Amino acid sequence: MMNTVKLLCVVFSCLCAVAWASSNRQPCHSPPLTSGTMKVVSTGGHDLASGEFSYDSKANKFRFVEDTAHANKTSHMDVLVHFEEGVLYEIDSKNESCKKETLQFRKHLMEIPPDATHESEIYMGSPSITEQGLRVRVWNGKLPELHAHYSLSTTSCGCLPVSGSYYGDKKDLLFSFFGVETEVDDPQVFVPPAYCEAVAFEEAPDDHSFFDLFHD
Repeated sequence: MMNTVKLLCVVFSCLCAVAWASSNRQPCHSPPLTSGTMKVVSTGGHDLASGEFSYDSKANKFRFVEDTAHANKTSHMDVLVHFEEGVLYEIDSKNESCKKETLQFRKHLMEIPPDATHESEIYMGSPSITEQGLRVRVWNGKLPELHAHYSLSTTSCGCLPVSGSYYGDKKDLLFSFFGVETEVDDPQVFVPPAYCEAVAFEEAPDDHSFFDLFHD
């Protein structure tokens, strides 16, 4: 049994290596569905948000529901973003109210931008001890419309998010991802509640972005 497991690990590692070599270091793509825990802090060490995320990479839809036990807040974030349509919903399920905004700037850190640059491939932990290391790829790039730049780390085989950073004129943010799964329990999380349908759009600035959701 142990030999079989080792053999499978070797085969899997070889397949990853072949995929990596053939990719020519082009940005990888997220799995069709991912979910897990996302935590956002400022570079000053202030906790900004922590909760459960769901992401549909094919439809480019993102849901984030902040943990109500996180921090000492009077309100907690529940947002749904349809990046392709450029729509951002801020949802208050308790009061069944909704805020709907236009989103002109549609890049985000759940997907590596196509113009990202591969920086390096590194091991976190040990590369030689079984289950004691994680191989990651590091990507970086610029977001000139926001006068910002970013860095994003993904698993080397699978393109799952590990961590990210955003440095802009207005704010600096650090993202961490935990317990990431390649599935979403309830696909309805990407559908806005019925009480959002009749809500009028609120116009937002051209540089309004995903990153504006996280602030002190």
